[in-house]
Amino acid sequence: MEYEYKVIDVADGSISSVLLGEGRIETSVLEAYINAMAAEGWRMIFMEKVMQRHVVISDRETLMITFERRVPEAERATRAARVIDDVIAAENGSNRQGMKAAAGFAGLAVGSAILGSILSSDGEA
Repeated sequence: MEYEYKVIDVADGSISSVLLGEGRIETSVLEAYINAMAAEGWRMIFMEKVMQRHVVISDRETLMITFERRVPEAERATRAARVIDDVIAAENGSNRQGMKAAAGFAGLAVGSAILGSILSSDGEA
């Protein structure tokens, strides 16, 4: 394994996204992220703008940024040996996050149904 990669996302301000319907990624914030990565030996190789659903009511602009750096010769065999473990750990983390989101959405749906039932029975009384 000669190179390693890191992907980060830099999102616009969530408050402005929700209140104004559009957000903006501040140049100074983006610059700070890129410089922090460069200070650790990473170089930016790719950046893509994506829209992600935020909360339930709005989309949020996010920059997905890919960095690379050369793995020191002495660490290459060790890093190559743990690549599969890293993939498994990342997938497990993603699955846990998905389960939490699904549980939160189910809770919201049940709570809304109960509230709707309460409100409609209050109107009938």
